[in-house]
Amino acid sequence: MRFLSFVFISAAFIFIAPHLTSASEAEASRSSVSTTEGTALVVSVSDLDSLPQTAFSTTTPWHAEPARFSGVLLKDYLSAKNITAKKLRFVALNDYVVESDVDIMVDGGAILATRMNGQTLSISEKGPVFILFNFDGESSLQHPIYYTRSVWQLDKIEIPE
Repeated sequence: MRFLSFVFISAAFIFIAPHLTSASEAEASRSSVSTTEGTALVVSVSDLDSLPQTAFSTTTPWHAEPARFSGVLLKDYLSAKNITAKKLRFVALNDYVVESDVDIMVDGGAILATRMNGQTLSISEKGPVFILFNFDGESSLQHPIYYTRSVWQLDKIEIPE
């Protein structure tokens, strides 16, 4: 009898767990932008997908093989949201924080990547939004200044006062 109970509970978990994961992934597919006025703009992957897309293939210190990343240029995102700040603070889901001059990010060609090799980035793949540079496109980007500004699992972008 205990064995049948175990089998039943295990089977139920197998069928229910994927739906729980999907809900948490859906919640994680949003990033928020805080402005100096204190308003928050929630941005979903679908919102990012509505903006002009760019893509490149590059190697990264975090992936074993070169990969093709696609998403929105940070420059285009900021323009679409009328954000003109000189500095931004990028905050990851794990509370990793990077504060950077916008010029460094834009001049380096930072993208808000939402896909790797055509697949939407999950949290386990450093998504849903991964700030990334084309490290192979320009050797000057292969530097700690850019590696440390490559924020994965981006949760929000803050505009410091």
